[in-house]
Amino acid sequence: MALPPLAFSNEDICNWHGRKDPAWVYETFGVKTRHTRYDYRNDRLDDLDEDDLALEAAQRALKDAGMSIGDIQMIIFVTLTPTTQCTPDPACVLHKRLGAAPNVLALTHVAGCAGPLNAMMMGSALIRSGQARNILVCCASSLSSFNRPDLKKRIWLLSTIFGDGAGALVLSAERSQEPCGFSTFFMHTEPDLDVVQKKFGGSKHPPTPDNYAEVMADHYSVDYRAVPRNLHTAFTRSHGEVLEDSGLKSTDWVIFNMSNAQHQRRWLQGMGIPEERSFFNMENHGNCAAASLALVLHDFLHAGRHKSGETVSLLCVGTGLQSGGVLYRFP
Repeated sequence: MALPPLAFSNEDICNWHGRKDPAWVYETFGVKTRHTRYDYRNDRLDDLDEDDLALEAAQRALKDAGMSIGDIQMIIFVTLTPTTQCTPDPACVLHKRLGAAPNVLALTHVAGCAGPLNAMMMGSALIRSGQARNILVCCASSLSSFNRPDLKKRIWLLSTIFGDGAGALVLSAERSQEPCGFSTFFMHTEPDLDVVQKKFGGSKHPPTPDNYAEVMADHYSVDYRAVPRNLHTAFTRSHGEVLEDSGLKSTDWVIFNMSNAQHQRRWLQGMGIPEERSFFNMENHGNCAAASLALVLHDFLHAGRHKSGETVSLLCVGTGLQSGGVLYRFP
């Protein structure tokens, strides 16, 4: 895990955009602090970029796994906010900075909150096929990189909810006499339900002297009112698929990416799942988009609350609209 050194409270954010108050932020989203590249006190970007965060997170994941980069056969990099638009490829940048060998494949997966689970599915399939033994999955997000003071009216809610960061994990073939690891992944793509749009930044609308003002005014546009419905529908469906496939009535844990902690608490309550059987870190990190699930897993595993043989239903929903779930049994 890696976070920008700059941390901002709800008071800092509300002072910056002048909307709502700190208590409303926590009551609505469950956020108290977020780490960001953007300095809300001085209106500037920190020099530490997303590639730096990814490198730090990857190095820590390798250390936690007791491995070096020489043990890795593939790197999957998940991001919605790459440091460069096209090239160099962020996965290749990470490959170089880690000192990986030429026969280590580096692949970038452009995705939001569902990206980490997509990467776990791809990595798990490659390991099971014998293509790789150990795969490094690195997930990063730096949405605040696009913030500017002249955009306050447009992005006040985005700046309130989102934080930046990077998380990483190593997927490996587990040699165990007892069943463990991932079961079947259940993934869904529903473009008609996507809630995030950004007009510029791709090849369809390249910046020109004629559209410069429009380009500068462009930012991620989010339909926040549709988010609770999408979360509820996706989590309910994916968790149901996980339970039906496993033959279980419940799992020991239910863990998801941090989209809106307060809504997710209400979802747990509606499903009859005690909150203590889940794990929340949105209070300290905010919604970290493509890095969110990786950060949650990092904090959960380091908290040491799970036991060998226990099951967890991993759920996610994000831009695309992509969503999914999988059962994991701890070795």
